[in-house]
Amino acid sequence: MEKTEISKYRKNIYQYLEKRQLTQSFKDLKVMVEASQQWDLVEELNRLSTSYGYMLQYLSQGVLDPERDNILSQILVDTYTLTDKTVISLAASQSTHIFYQRHSQYKNLQLSTMVNEYLIELNKVKLLSSTEDDNNNIMVELLRRCENLESEIFNKVWSAFPISIAEVEDINALFQNDELPSHLKSLVLSALMLGLTKFFDASKLKLLLDSYSFLNDSELKLRALINAVIVLYLYRQRLGAYKEILSTLINLEEISNFKSDLQLIFTRLIHSRNTENLSRKLNDIISPELHKMSSDLLDKIKGKSPGLIDINEIEENPQWQEWLDKSGITSKLEELNELQLEGGDVFIATFAKLKSYPFFNTISNWFLPYHDNCSVVINAFGGKKHPITGLFMSMPIMCDSDKYSMLQYIAMAPESQRNMLFQQFDAQRDQLQELQNEEAQSVIKMRDTIINRYIQDLYRFFKLYSRRREFKSIFDSDINLTDVACLQPYLIDTPALSIIAEFYFKNGFYGDAIKFYRQMVANHDADPHVYQKMGYAYQSLGKYSEALKNYSRYELVDSSDVWNTKQMAQCYRSMHDFNMAIDYFSKALEQSPQSVNLCLNIGHCYLDKGDYNNALQQYYKADFMPKAKHRAWRPIAWCSLLTGKHEQAVNFYEKILTDDSPTSQDYLNYGHVLQVMGRVADAISQYSKSLSLENNDVESFSRLYMADTKYIVNKMGIAASDYVLLLDATLQN
Repeated sequence: MEKTEISKYRKNIYQYLEKRQLTQSFKDLKVMVEASQQWDLVEELNRLSTSYGYMLQYLSQGVLDPERDNILSQILVDTYTLTDKTVISLAASQSTHIFYQRHSQYKNLQLSTMVNEYLIELNKVKLLSSTEDDNNNIMVELLRRCENLESEIFNKVWSAFPISIAEVEDINALFQNDELPSHLKSLVLSALMLGLTKFFDASKLKLLLDSYSFLNDSELKLRALINAVIVLYLYRQRLGAYKEILSTLINLEEISNFKSDLQLIFTRLIHSRNTENLSRKLNDIISPELHKMSSDLLDKIKGKSPGLIDINEIEENPQWQEWLDKSGITSKLEELNELQLEGGDVFIATFAKLKSYPFFNTISNWFLPYHDNCSVVINAFGGKKHPITGLFMSMPIMCDSDKYSMLQYIAMAPESQRNMLFQQFDAQRDQLQELQNEEAQSVIKMRDTIINRYIQDLYRFFKLYSRRREFKSIFDSDINLTDVACLQPYLIDTPALSIIAEFYFKNGFYGDAIKFYRQMVANHDADPHVYQKMGYAYQSLGKYSEALKNYSRYELVDSSDVWNTKQMAQCYRSMHDFNMAIDYFSKALEQSPQSVNLCLNIGHCYLDKGDYNNALQQYYKADFMPKAKHRAWRPIAWCSLLTGKHEQAVNFYEKILTDDSPTSQDYLNYGHVLQVMGRVADAISQYSKSLSLENNDVESFSRLYMADTKYIVNKMGIAASDYVLLLDATLQN
């Protein structure tokens, strides 16, 4: 059976099982099982179909069976598992995916044996560490052996399916063994999650949930819960059949931090959705501007003197700081800092380029917590521990994957550059210690930092790993944990919903923001401003009727809110209800009588409905306002043309061309005035200038010119043939 055919059958069977249509799922599964030629799979399918047949028979005979729901759930679970076992059996021999390679490689190895071998090597490391001899090369080699075994344990746990009872016991024993380092336990937690993204295994998921319950280390507990939550979301449609999982979740309610941890995880997963937008902003806007400014900064500060700049000198010199402010660098750095303080992943754009080191060819290394006893860390500095490696432990703003990238980058940098980086890190030692102390004082902040770092590690693996297309990316779509029925009770209280909704709203995910704002309204605990924000969200999505409904609800609370009134006017204008738009803009103008924008908008509405005289009166009114400047000139000039006030139109276009920054549209409109007045040669001259500002793009200019046919030909009486001929005359000029 071909790979595409296997995928098609698997997808169909899943869909049938979600609908509880087992008869059809058995038919498709039979095709796959027979293609596998594995008799144990054939026997399992026969057992399931026979059990289901008996259940249907008892049901049709009216037999009451209080265990029917439980039996059906177990049949569903077993059918899912059989489907996945069959997929592995069919795919293993032909797929080049790394999962199937590792499954075949490790399926006959005993996890307990691997762990025992690891403990032997680990004891050698501990023994060598206790001596005073200079055995750096030997130490690095021992560490590499340990790390190879860590990777093998990771691969074994990741690729095991379905996980056996003995393997579950081995993993539980591993978690409870105090001799084993916490970074190995972290790797096993990640391996469980990674395997679950490929094939669902209730025993693996239960291991994650149980680990959150009984592990004492905060980082391990939170990693376990993050991994479990991701899996719960991925398989939310089938969880109802897994009674043991649902019971385990209910038991977690007794853990004091469970609800707050879950809400923190949800918030950080939501933040991850904005990572690509943030990365684009850094690459396309902030970084280019800083780079453009940097050469000027160097010239300004260094002059002609060689050498590096001491950043402290910049801070101490008020003239330089003033220049930084004026140049815009300060504002860009403040924006970057604000994004970071809000939890934005500001480093991914930089560190994406540093994931090509051989270290990242090993899958387990993407999930490895940073520790300074890692061979790649020690080897980076000639086989010795460098003080800076320990400093990295106290960097809460950088995820583990990026710490390994940074260290390898530093190790390969020229010595002068490396020493400069060491000095900068050392200078920040006190600040980093202060950050650590703050986190220690705040349990919530400390837990949030752990969660944020690990989710950033996951994001990097699923987005940057060279063979990432072989994995189900958990970050390709929004992870909305409120869609997971068993998690909803812990996430739908108003404070949590408010935080989530505000994040979506602020970052322009308006559809998602609306969903959470509506839930807040359903909870009968929504601030009136929620209606206003829902109105704006609907308006931004082009759903003006829904926007007006929500703005109107807010208007009942505060009819004097000028912003709300203006937005309602804009919605009516977008719906081409110009009379209502004029009414609401006029109401807003009564509250802000010197608003040039409101006066102009009223004029625009009259212009839209073809009432040029009233439009002109509004534009005159705007032009006489103190802060009008020249904003009313263009609409006055255009309306003067449409109302036959040609000389007035000429006067205003001359003002625009002389005292403003004229655009191609200005020259085009002035040409129209001159054409209507019969000054054809002058009109062609202005049209030529318009064409020039369109970069002599004939197609673009012609499109602009012909779009005005409805005004110049239909309303001003110019012959259609003459209008077209004048375009040709301009193009030949």
